[in-house]
Amino acid sequence: MGKVIIFGNQKGGVGKSTCTLLAANALASAPFNLKVSIIDLDEQQTIGFLHEGEVSRGTHPIWNLIAYPESITGGKIHKFLKVFNQALDEYDIVFVDLPGYLDEGGKTDTVSPMADYIFIPFTPSDKDTYSTETYLLAMVDKIKQVKEEQERELKVVPFANKIDMRIRSQVAYAKSILTDFQEIHQVKGMQNMLGLYKDHANTGIDTNLYGGINDSQSINLTKWVNEMYTIIKE
Repeated sequence: MGKVIIFGNQKGGVGKSTCTLLAANALASAPFNLKVSIIDLDEQQTIGFLHEGEVSRGTHPIWNLIAYPESITGGKIHKFLKVFNQALDEYDIVFVDLPGYLDEGGKTDTVSPMADYIFIPFTPSDKDTYSTETYLLAMVDKIKQVKEEQERELKVVPFANKIDMRIRSQVAYAKSILTDFQEIHQVKGMQNMLGLYKDHANTGIDTNLYGGINDSQSINLTKWVNEMYTIIKE
């Protein structure tokens, strides 16, 4: 039975789809070599379009894609559950790319309790922090829901993304946000941040940057992936 991972936030532009691609490419490659699938539930189908374009050019990703832009509300949930459960049976890790909004009775509301881990990327600005905290509070409610209804743990993990490591005030602000999340909401974030990833801007379907970045560089993807892998293996 596979584990379900979501990169979620209602704030656009924080890197949900990019982080999904980076994590999927890394975990499907050495040294992890996991069987990975991505279910693209976002109506925009960002990952789906990237996947389609790469395949048309002859690139065959090392992970599977399930494009699913249609609704899963009402009676349509049964069709989705069939696809979802089959993916869990066939793959070690199933990433779900959700729409960037909170929706009562919709995709985010329905699928979030199916996850094992929800990683919440945020960028260091007051506007993004407010939106992220709103999303975080909704996911804290999902933690309670999963514990009561399924008698298992849903782990919610925020992390700072697109940080300019050269700006100390920015790094300190991101750390203070993570501290507040832990002290106020009892949600522990990732220690490792992702830097300004100009090299990630053109991240493709088959781009694996794991292990290719020195510790002295600001992106620090290797440490971030290792920490994420440690969390999901617990």
